[in-house]
Amino acid sequence: MRTILHSDLNNFYASVECLKNPALKNVPMAVCGDPAARHGIILSKNELAKAAGVKTAEAIWQAREKCPELVLVGTDFPAYLRYAENMRRIYADFSDRVEPFGLDEAWLDVSNVGADGQTIADEIRTRAKRELGLTVSVGVSFNKVFAKLASDLKKPDATTCVTVENFRNTVWPLPVRALLYVGPATERRLLARN
Repeated sequence: MRTILHSDLNNFYASVECLKNPALKNVPMAVCGDPAARHGIILSKNELAKAAGVKTAEAIWQAREKCPELVLVGTDFPAYLRYAENMRRIYADFSDRVEPFGLDEAWLDVSNVGADGQTIADEIRTRAKRELGLTVSVGVSFNKVFAKLASDLKKPDATTCVTVENFRNTVWPLPVRALLYVGPATERRLLARN
């Protein structure tokens, strides 16, 4: 049976900005396209902004209504790329079968590595924190869809396993939108079939 990991760097852009400027860890902050123009969307936010109700992909003005003290930071894609490349070097120590999914996510096929998936996932989390200062949530499963779903179930900084033994109890109670590529339109269509 295959062992697939899905690794998702937590609040990636915001986390990198907090590493560059540690004072940002203590305030609700978000990364957006153009903070000076005050238009655009939230690309990433830290845990304090998340606790205030700020959501990724919402308009800056909507985020400000929820969290007036929100600190906005512009993007630094060269920095994000450097961190992503460093994270991929960590992945390469565990598998030569790595499939990036954007800068901050990747699937790893560790079926032939010789260690169980949870142990590998925990080691990836430890190394990301120690070597890069970033946290990562890792899902472990027997396919890519369930591995991705598992990485979303516990955040930040967690390993979650969806196995052949527990997938019915873990996945079936979830809303259909928890599945990869199921957005609002697909969710409406699927729910209409009931």
